[in-house]
Amino acid sequence: MASVYNSVTNSSYSSSVRGFGGLASGLDRDSLIEGMTAATRAKIAKQEKSKQTLLWKQDTYRSISTKLIEFSAKYTSYTNPDTNISSAAFWARSSVTPIGTNSKYVQVSGSPSNSSAASVVGVKQLAQKASVVSGNYVTEGKLSTGEIDLNEIKTVSTLEGESLKFQIGNKTFNVPLNSGTDQDGNPYDFSNGTQTVKSITKALEGISIGGGKTLADMIEVTADPAGTANDPAGTPFKLDFKSKDTAGNEICLAGGSLGALKALGIENGEALVELGKQGKTVITASGMADELTTNQNLFKPLSFQEQVDGKKMSFTYNGVTKSILLSYKAGDSMADLAKDIEGKLAKEFGTGRIEVKATDVTGDKGKLQFTTQNPDGTNDRSSDLAISSADSGVIGKGGALNVAEGESNRLRMNATFLESGLNTDPSKSKTDPLNITINGVDIKGLTYGSSISEIVNKINASDAGVTVSYLRNADRFSIVSKEEGASGKIEFNAKTTDGQNTDNVKLFGSLAGTQDPVTGVVTPPAAVKGEDAVIYVKYGDSSAPVELTRGSNSFNLDGLNVTVSGTFNETGVYDKDQEVTFNAKTDTDKIVKAISDMIKDYNDIIKQVNDQVSTRPNRKYEPLTDQQKEQMKDSQIEKWEEEAKKGLLFNDPELRSLSDSLRFVLSAGSEDQRKLESFGISTSKDYSEQGSLVLDETKFRAALENSAEDLKNLFIKKADKTTGETGGFMSRLTTITDNYASTKGAVKGSLIEKAGSAYSPNSILSNTIKKSIDGIDSIIERLQSQLQTETDRYVKQFTTLETLISQMNSQSSWLSSVGGQ
Repeated sequence: MASVYNSVTNSSYSSSVRGFGGLASGLDRDSLIEGMTAATRAKIAKQEKSKQTLLWKQDTYRSISTKLIEFSAKYTSYTNPDTNISSAAFWARSSVTPIGTNSKYVQVSGSPSNSSAASVVGVKQLAQKASVVSGNYVTEGKLSTGEIDLNEIKTVSTLEGESLKFQIGNKTFNVPLNSGTDQDGNPYDFSNGTQTVKSITKALEGISIGGGKTLADMIEVTADPAGTANDPAGTPFKLDFKSKDTAGNEICLAGGSLGALKALGIENGEALVELGKQGKTVITASGMADELTTNQNLFKPLSFQEQVDGKKMSFTYNGVTKSILLSYKAGDSMADLAKDIEGKLAKEFGTGRIEVKATDVTGDKGKLQFTTQNPDGTNDRSSDLAISSADSGVIGKGGALNVAEGESNRLRMNATFLESGLNTDPSKSKTDPLNITINGVDIKGLTYGSSISEIVNKINASDAGVTVSYLRNADRFSIVSKEEGASGKIEFNAKTTDGQNTDNVKLFGSLAGTQDPVTGVVTPPAAVKGEDAVIYVKYGDSSAPVELTRGSNSFNLDGLNVTVSGTFNETGVYDKDQEVTFNAKTDTDKIVKAISDMIKDYNDIIKQVNDQVSTRPNRKYEPLTDQQKEQMKDSQIEKWEEEAKKGLLFNDPELRSLSDSLRFVLSAGSEDQRKLESFGISTSKDYSEQGSLVLDETKFRAALENSAEDLKNLFIKKADKTTGETGGFMSRLTTITDNYASTKGAVKGSLIEKAGSAYSPNSILSNTIKKSIDGIDSIIERLQSQLQTETDRYVKQFTTLETLISQMNSQSSWLSSVGGQ
């Protein structure tokens, strides 16, 4: 168990006594010195007990102030409108109900004072934003790999998919060397020196070390020779890590997966430990030790079977991810591989749900094609299938199956426009501009090398005034105007603002019109416009309904927030049978629950405060010293300290004052008290409960129905200094919580000033008890220095005594030997 008496333990005392005593004299030097310094050590223990007592008191004060702060925040703060009992809005008529045959088409909320003044007579037309959705599927609905060569021997990285550990000072950081792609769709590539440096650096950038820094700020990754990004896979290089630290921290290679260690020429973890003992794992500004750079084995050749057989591959089908183990033996064909995968997917996702077949087969080369289907064999375009992950070497750049992580039978948002399957112009390259113009606004900065996600984001961030979404389940594009009602439109332009043909059709297909394959001339469809809502409203006793036109189906109607969801009585001619009126009433259940919770929390505070001020301390129980704790079990220590904490604040004047304030928050015999009692809130008649409140829910609900305004005023009315009128119940409670637990202003609440609070961070280091503890710490420090001085002096004296006795023994032995001659 942790202790605050570390400075006076036996072990601490023993560590300050150096050398060996009593070898010549036979005296128990350590015990004698312990007795001779007992007075000073007793003084230290006394101060430590005082300190612990103060810490316990501080915790108790803070627990009470925390309850007061949280009570105030919950029941008197605008940040909690549902429970802010001191707010008039809390008591307002917040439950508004539409009434009538067509009320199903009208939703309403708010706190109106005149809800009966207006009614909805009819809805001629609903508001609609301009919107279009692709008529055809965006993709072919198939997941295909690139070409697979069953006979190819690939040179693969021994680092990919492994992990390394680095230690900086006394902290260790694990760095996964991921395979596949990062969250932005960029591949991790370990095929050569340049790409390996980029991928490991990317991994280091993902590890935070605090202070806004990452491991990449402390460690530089280099390759020698550096080469280029286009070097063939397996091009030899030496991998090195160099320290970039300028603060004097020691950086070491602290471990890693077995594969990563072997890649660096280290046989296993034990071998790394031995190198560490020799100081060979330290990473300096000039790099790693030769033992970590001269025997590296960063690549190895693997056959297709070695890359695939027994490896795990994960698929996500309609949001559910499951894994299969691939199986491939020498001599298997592409068809065998496809059949094996299809059978295993059937076990995981259901028979006949996913078809896998080999396509474009030429000898031992071909592709795998995955198609979702119904069990009866018909095509299923509604299901979503993706390759989620796989063991190292199976997928990703250089992977055996030649398919990217995340590839699916849907549009891959991180794929470039060229790679997405949307482009039909083979003459285009990644650098060619992609011309998209919507509502007369050119979308700047797009090329055929832009990802689909980037294209969508730039359209949405532009001044075109539309939001483009890819509906993954439906495999369609959706475009919606940002402007409400008739103000919005969607117009696909044939030309850019500088007269070039647009590429709208290539991106959105027939949704954006047609494009002549020879001339490139675009024929766009007619612009799509939004519609306003048309609502008929009757005000009070007016004879004729009024037609309102609104850009949204949600609008404000004299304090009511109204939303219409269907049409009725489209002519607008008044018909009482079709009219929708509004009835507003107090949300009784919400108020009753909040009041009930408030009374429970209030009573909990009263009980805690009264328990502290009325519990007498048991003087037999004091804070334990470490020596005492060493002779006790943890359970015994816990019970002892539980008793020692009791009564620490017995009759404490601060808490006694708080208890009285809470107990008399309702002045006995006052008019407010009589009214509240008649409305169902009274003070407990049990004296032992010290002013706890009691709620009669039946009376309270009746008061809400019959005397809501009077009840509200009893809670929220403000004090008037000019007339001397006291404030309502919550106003008086707020005064109490502010006096004792306010966290605002230069002078905080008295409990905060005394003990501090986590809700007022500055008070943690500046409060009355903290100052007392700091004073005790200074005394303890001085006494510990005194103890060390005394101990050193006695050790010196005993050492001198031992030396003299040893000399005398030597002389005695010499005299005895001379006398015996």
